[in-house]
Amino acid sequence: MKSVLIFLLFISACSTSIENIKDDISVLSYEELSRNYISCSGHGNISSIGNIKGKLSFSFLSQNDSSFFQFQDLLGRKVLLMWLTPTSADAWNILENKRYNYSLIKGIFPLLSVVEPINITKFLWGNESVYNAEDFMVMGGQTNELSITFEKSNENENLINKAIFKDETNRQEVAILLKSRVYSDDFIDLDKIWKLILI
Repeated sequence: MKSVLIFLLFISACSTSIENIKDDISVLSYEELSRNYISCSGHGNISSIGNIKGKLSFSFLSQNDSSFFQFQDLLGRKVLLMWLTPTSADAWNILENKRYNYSLIKGIFPLLSVVEPINITKFLWGNESVYNAEDFMVMGGQTNELSITFEKSNENENLINKAIFKDETNRQEVAILLKSRVYSDDFIDLDKIWKLILI
């Protein structure tokens, strides 16, 4: 169970119809979007195939350079909460009442040594990051067997809304699909939300 939950922290997802983003947003970078809007929220799912199989839905709130995730299982139960800042990540496995700091998460799932939390936040806002084989050297092994790609799930999408991590050596694939993304001028006190949850 712990391996599955930590694996899902990669980018580290309630299904509804995909919402289209306005055309004028498609030309904006993450920096421009975060200047024009205060927050971004939405939901999606994360699924894995291979040695570790499973699927969780999630909802997210993102503001400036920080993000908050709430993961649910197939029964709709909250199973995992995650808080990301530009250089750190914290998680709480609700079912087992266990908390993980960034060092522990990276130790269990080395891919997070490559993917910085700020890049996960940028993905939530609709921007991709570029990874080359050399980026995976910190993980050792055959770096050409590892890849992260970003794409649009269909031709009606204006911004990327899907990320795929492939580990050919271990025959593992994780896909994250954002089913909705809403930009807002509303302020969200993410730090306060996280602190209230952990009381």
